[in-house]
Amino acid sequence: MKSWLLAASLCLWAVLVPTAQAALFEDEEARRAILDLRQRLENQRQTQLQYSEQTLQKALEQSQKQFEILRKQVEADINQSKQDNRQAVLQLQAQIDALKQDIANLNGEREQLLREITLLQRALKETKVDIEERFQKMNSQSLKQEPPAIKEEASKSSKVNVQVDGFEFLAEPEEKRDFEAAFVLFRKGDFAAAAKEFAQFVKVYSASGYKPSALYWLGSARFARRDFNEAIAQLKGLANDFPNHARTPEAMLTVGNAQLEIKQPKEARKTFNELLKLYPTTEAAAAAKDRLSQIK
Repeated sequence: MKSWLLAASLCLWAVLVPTAQAALFEDEEARRAILDLRQRLENQRQTQLQYSEQTLQKALEQSQKQFEILRKQVEADINQSKQDNRQAVLQLQAQIDALKQDIANLNGEREQLLREITLLQRALKETKVDIEERFQKMNSQSLKQEPPAIKEEASKSSKVNVQVDGFEFLAEPEEKRDFEAAFVLFRKGDFAAAAKEFAQFVKVYSASGYKPSALYWLGSARFARRDFNEAIAQLKGLANDFPNHARTPEAMLTVGNAQLEIKQPKEARKTFNELLKLYPTTEAAAAAKDRLSQIK
């Protein structure tokens, strides 16, 4: 009986041991499979994270490139706007100068008319007296003769009194006509023709009272045509020969602007400082001070 029980126990043990070993093996495989799955998920997450970082970096670089392109475009637009504004200011200044000249001419013509009226009234009075004397003397021979003093006075009266830029002087009628014709061309914006006429005027009427004003408008016309070197030469001549003329401060301002246009900031700074020193209370000096603050 005991032998039979022992045999049965041995048989049961033989059956159960392989089964337990098989179960243990299956648990180990499952654990390894789980760990492997976790590792693969982690690798996949790291790969996706790295890909996302690379994609984000590329997007950021692309955005920076687009931003740089946009910044350069904005700077170009700003520079173009500044250049357009500078041209507009120059044209506006030319128009303002033309209006000032018109006002000065009108004032001069008004004063000239008043003088002519006064002279006419005086001449009528003198003529009346002369006629009465002639009738009294009844001397026809003396009436045909004109004393030298009267001839000299007639010669002087052929000139007209003009006032330009605050200066009053006598000028020949054709001299006045040529200056005004050249100025009309400038006012119309025909700067090439105006420069030609003013240059001819300065040559023909070298001793004219109009000369400093003609030099100013000649230089301004050449500046408007962007002939900056010639403008500098003409306006410097005005400043050197006529330092007390009303247009000299404006001429120096235009010289400085022309020097800036031809990339001579040092010379422009020197011109503006000299303008501030010589004519500190003028509008041109105020504009020169503003220009100095913009020179780098």
